[in-house]
Amino acid sequence: MTEPRRPKPPARKRAGEASATTAGAARSTEVSGRQRLIEAAEMEFGQKGYDGASVLSIANRAGVKQPLLNYHFGGKEGLWRAVVESAYTEPLKASTLASEALDDADPLTRLRATLRVFAVNNIRHPAAHALVVMEVAQASPRLDWLVENYMKPFHDKLDALIADCHAAGLLKPYPREHASIMMTGMLTAIQSATHLAKRVYGVGPMTAEQTERHAEQAIDALLNGMLVRRDHRDSGKKRG
Repeated sequence: MTEPRRPKPPARKRAGEASATTAGAARSTEVSGRQRLIEAAEMEFGQKGYDGASVLSIANRAGVKQPLLNYHFGGKEGLWRAVVESAYTEPLKASTLASEALDDADPLTRLRATLRVFAVNNIRHPAAHALVVMEVAQASPRLDWLVENYMKPFHDKLDALIADCHAAGLLKPYPREHASIMMTGMLTAIQSATHLAKRVYGVGPMTAEQTERHAEQAIDALLNGMLVRRDHRDSGKKRG
């Protein structure tokens, strides 16, 4: 027995569904294109610097037309800022949350948590770190924006934690402007020398596991020093 045919939905409804599907696909493509532009720009700015980077080259890397770049970011500087925001906005919030979650802990524990978030994020975003280093080295006009929006808020928080550690007698009383910059510089040293490490030791980008381990090692070296404590050496000799 033949089943009765189901009535077709009205043409207007079918057209509406097709239109919604097309619009959804367009939105998905648009978001994907925006993200591809940010990722391509991170590489381009990191390799060539702001002045050497080409918006046409970025669009080609991302596989999109240049007008889409202007549509999303308004131009080269807007895209550069979007790259920085993509790499650093969430980690800045995460470092705040990491410290606040340990409100009852001693200041050194809170400091370590903040430094760990900072170190891991910079290792995971080597190209973004490279472009920031370029702006710092050149004292470019974009450095003012970086300082106001990311560097000063982070260093204000870091300075407060260092001050708490000083007050508790947990850290040597180095001037905060030296201690703060020294900490961030040491924790990002491996990223600043990525190409050197590859040529000398043949190592490439770190895996997620290596990133976590390196962050812990760098913080340990920074806060505790690299020398084996004398009492540990002596006890080892006695056991031998």
